[in-house]
Amino acid sequence: MRADSVAWERAAEVREVAGGWRRAGFIDEPTEQAIREAFPDPCVTPSLVWRVLTAGVLAAAIKAAFGAFAIAIGRSPTAAEIVSLLFAAGCVVATERLEASPRLARRGAAGMTALLGVGLLLLALVLFLTETASRRIDDHAIDLLLIASTLAWAAACWRWGSPVFAALAALSVFLFLGRLPHGRLLWLLVGAALVALAARRLDTASWAPSHRLGAAVLVVAGIGAVYAAVNVFSLDEHLLEEMVRHSPGRPPSSRGLFALSAGATTVVPLAVLAWGVRSRRTFVLDTGIVLAALSLVTLRHYVHLAPLWTVLIVAGAVLVIAALVVERALRRAPAHELAGFTAEPLFSDERRQHALQVVPVVAAFTPAAAADRPGFAGEGGKFGGGGATEKF
Repeated sequence: MRADSVAWERAAEVREVAGGWRRAGFIDEPTEQAIREAFPDPCVTPSLVWRVLTAGVLAAAIKAAFGAFAIAIGRSPTAAEIVSLLFAAGCVVATERLEASPRLARRGAAGMTALLGVGLLLLALVLFLTETASRRIDDHAIDLLLIASTLAWAAACWRWGSPVFAALAALSVFLFLGRLPHGRLLWLLVGAALVALAARRLDTASWAPSHRLGAAVLVVAGIGAVYAAVNVFSLDEHLLEEMVRHSPGRPPSSRGLFALSAGATTVVPLAVLAWGVRSRRTFVLDTGIVLAALSLVTLRHYVHLAPLWTVLIVAGAVLVIAALVVERALRRAPAHELAGFTAEPLFSDERRQHALQVVPVVAAFTPAAAADRPGFAGEGGKFGGGGATEKF
């Protein structure tokens, strides 16, 4: 990333944390103001809605221009490749220009141009592979495309710092590993290695905040890959084996491997939950809860306790009750704190909470009811002229 972009991100992070300290009462207003003066943030940050709208309008404009150029040049694959490469280069240059401007870096346009730039570059590669393979992409071409996708998204994440690019890079590399022989073992080993390496960078001060967020995304991706590799339903249905190129069929699973996978399906979510509790990382806890729910659905597939909808309702009710019990215990604990956990939203971003409260209103397209204002009552009136009168 650019040095200026890293400095802007760090300043924004410090200012946001200072706002949380001020809301929690740990610092007063003059101290918060002093922190803001010490860490100036020249960037203009519109609301999430405006950033999404800006990105959507820009994407539509680029798509329209791309289609117009493609039609004007011709329908041949070579012409489409040239247009894709030109637009990809233009999007990359535009991203660099936008990222360098504090007034434009956070308006949503830079992220969209970066996404389209890498996407159009990969599209050009697909067109090239299709043309060289006589309009048919073979297994080697798919492997090459996945490798290029991994490298392109990883480079984009490192250069521009978007966690979405980290997720796309992880998805590409695991799709490629799944096509290799012993793909399930590779998912297990590479996923565990990715978790171990990325977890060490979650608090690295030398990394930009967006890079640390990308490391968190890689941790979640690695955990998901490990769980998919050991899940008993995935093993029984040979979900990963279906991805292997030139797959000879579904190999039978031994009873011992099936029992080991069934145990791992239960142990992995518990291990992730324990890690989340010990590390105090909410995203790890959330990942463990999701894996526990998937394990419950897997158990229901093999053990018919009740209809699936009943199992899900009961599991949801249990989670709600458990959350209420934990919150009640934290509220009653001294200083509202127990073993390092608290129910107080000390440093949460209230703007995000307000945004979530606005979502139902926007979805329903129902404005708030206007409040009655006593003290004014219309008495009617008259208008007219030339002998014509009317009342209202």
